[in-house]
Amino acid sequence: MSVVRRVSSAPSQVQRRVMDARSTRWDEHRVAVRAQPVDAAIRIIERYGASVSMDDIAAEAGVSKPKLYRYFGDKAGLNGAVAAKLGALMWESAQVTIFAEQEHASVDDMVRSSIQSYVALVGQHPVVVRFLMANHLFEYSGSGSGGVAEQLRSVMEVIAGRFTESLQRIHADTSIIPMAVASILGSGLSATQWWTDGGREQGVDDKFFAAHLLETTWGIIDGAGATIGVAFSRGLPFSHPGFASRR
Repeated sequence: MSVVRRVSSAPSQVQRRVMDARSTRWDEHRVAVRAQPVDAAIRIIERYGASVSMDDIAAEAGVSKPKLYRYFGDKAGLNGAVAAKLGALMWESAQVTIFAEQEHASVDDMVRSSIQSYVALVGQHPVVVRFLMANHLFEYSGSGSGGVAEQLRSVMEVIAGRFTESLQRIHADTSIIPMAVASILGSGLSATQWWTDGGREQGVDDKFFAAHLLETTWGIIDGAGATIGVAFSRGLPFSHPGFASRR
């Protein structure tokens, strides 16, 4: 199933965020003039931490500070562009894992793959993620135009749409789905903050962290299913009639 078809079957609010992201994220002109300073900001924040100045970023990007202000308005504008870039990278990663041709892949493999991609991206930019979280640019705002987590929620709601379809096939209550999405997002972001704040330095590597997120995600999913008397067979694909069954 194509990416376009998969997105068109998603909930309307997800379609809106997807289309908004596509229409505003990185048009050709803005890519040409803004991409280099944003990439420079990511590099230098990762190297020196949140204390970097506009002078530091301008020097890293090889542009004058007045140009930075002309492109972004102020440092908050540049920080927002860094958040948008990281969100775009997460969305692009999701296209490779979730929206690719995976009709016969098990749901467990799909969820595992998406979590591994997320952890890999966070692991590449832990200082930037920590910086964005400290400045409230990683969290979900509910407005459709918030931090990096907007993209994560959009991805999750596409998956949630498949769970909804599975529950509808067996005439089960689907009202539990939004609560499960919020729970997964909240616990995942909390765990990510702990991991980037010090968990990595304490020896929790990418593989272990991804395994933890996978099992806690399934714990929430299975708990939500138990609430409405449904069991999920995670080793089956969404399309399999036995994926969701009455307990």
